[in-house]
Amino acid sequence: MSRASRRLIVSFAALAAAWSLPAKAEMVASAGYGEVSVDEQAAPQGLSLRTNVMVDDDVIRLGDLFMESLSNGDTPIAQAPAPGQTISLDARFLRQLARAYQLDWQPDSKFEKVLVGRMSQRIDAGSVINALTDAIHDRAGNDARMELVLDGGDVEFVLPTASATTVGVHNLQYDPTTQRFAAMLVVPADGPTLQQRPVSGTIYETIDIPVFSHAMGAGITVQDADLQWISVRTDRLIGNVITDARQLVGMTTKRPLRTGQMLRGTDLVMTPAVRKNTLVTLALQSGPMNLTVTGKALEDAAIGQPIRVVNVNSKKELTGIVQDASTIVIPVAGQLSLN
Repeated sequence: MSRASRRLIVSFAALAAAWSLPAKAEMVASAGYGEVSVDEQAAPQGLSLRTNVMVDDDVIRLGDLFMESLSNGDTPIAQAPAPGQTISLDARFLRQLARAYQLDWQPDSKFEKVLVGRMSQRIDAGSVINALTDAIHDRAGNDARMELVLDGGDVEFVLPTASATTVGVHNLQYDPTTQRFAAMLVVPADGPTLQQRPVSGTIYETIDIPVFSHAMGAGITVQDADLQWISVRTDRLIGNVITDARQLVGMTTKRPLRTGQMLRGTDLVMTPAVRKNTLVTLALQSGPMNLTVTGKALEDAAIGQPIRVVNVNSKKELTGIVQDASTIVIPVAGQLSLN
């Protein structure tokens, strides 16, 4: 006999005693499911066995197993599985149960069974982390952004449907130097405890950074609509990761970039205000004197960047600074070269 079958027998025998079931019912739970002697009494006819049952109680009742209504349907016949779990009642157990309660039912084969599941509700990992975070904030006395990483992975709780889905954090220990913590989780937070579990882990400070909300090709000027914000641990911000959206908007991508990718200064360049081969005004200002001539850009350049240009009249090449999309300022040292 399997260990699971022995557990069912023991449960049935205990329940028979606890609820003062008839002696005939107690005989069903005897080792080996021996022959049962029952009195000849009228029994419900044509019972139909359910193959899958969901219960919302600590016990399985006789009426849970059949589609038809039974006068003694409220009689407990076995311990229900834990919330969220399932057990199997096999044909042998069911046959002896039918004999004990004089039910007009027999299994069609030795493989017939009833799967009994227990309804449940879940406290997910996110709710557990939130409870711990709130408790640590209260202990530390600040609202710093943080990410908690539990030793051994995420923690969840599966509870009966009637239980409150709240988490209490007891005996919290927190070391701000090492950023380590330990606590006892108690569920529910108030009232009789159904479950408790010790946890420990590490706290990491986090920050929100701008990233692209969609893939970006090379040579695209960044707009506000291209950005979204994600939370990352500060210990993962290596190199020159951009944390300010103002450093992105108006810049041009140097290479294709992925959605959600952390962005660095080397991924972008300033968007050119002047494009290669466009006509521009070359301007020289020295005291009260202003001199301008027409020139042509020999390369792309952003505002404030140096750029090589050529005087279209003299064909002389000069170097100036981009003032705006149409004006290149020539340094005073280059005034004799304008013509």
